[in-house]
Amino acid sequence: MLKAILYIVVILAVIGGAIAGFHQYRVARHNQKDLSAFAGEQIPYTGKLGKVLVMYYSLTGHTQNIAEQIAHFTGGDLYRIQTQETFKLGPTFYAQVKKQLKTHEYPTLAEGAPDMSAYDVIFVGAPIWWYTAATPVWQFWQEADFKGKKVVPFSTQGSNYGSYFEDFKKQAKNAQVLEGAAFNNVGDKYRQAETNKLISWLNGLK
Repeated sequence: MLKAILYIVVILAVIGGAIAGFHQYRVARHNQKDLSAFAGEQIPYTGKLGKVLVMYYSLTGHTQNIAEQIAHFTGGDLYRIQTQETFKLGPTFYAQVKKQLKTHEYPTLAEGAPDMSAYDVIFVGAPIWWYTAATPVWQFWQEADFKGKKVVPFSTQGSNYGSYFEDFKKQAKNAQVLEGAAFNNVGDKYRQAETNKLISWLNGLK
């Protein structure tokens, strides 16, 4: 009986490993295909967006990196969305997030939305949790009023941005939503291509 259970556990582990390996392979192929068009030397930034504010929530640093690049090229100001209680990655993290999304009891923000009246274009970035925006961004949506401003969403994720851009259009109050962009978490091999993708996207915004 014990041997049978052990065999089942081993088989399940092998199957799980094979599924995970195939998923990583597909993600790597997607990243290669997505970023191959942006390979080469850095392209110039030619956009003229006026006064820019880049707001973002970041837990692991990737969303912050994208936000900082946007601010760098556009000359924009940065605003980091922060929560009173810090999230910690661990065994209970995804269960905690799923419960927040189900109950709509999102984490309390450290401070309210900033004054956006002086800005022409506002970027809002989020990491993807459970195929939508991180729950601190959901709370931010409840508190912020964009008052007719041009607002641009962007996301960072392992492979799938889910319903983020649809949710953004529904939840961002009084926003004139421009075309957003999604950035997969890629290694240094694709860093320059990622930057070129970002600049190309910024150049196309009006």
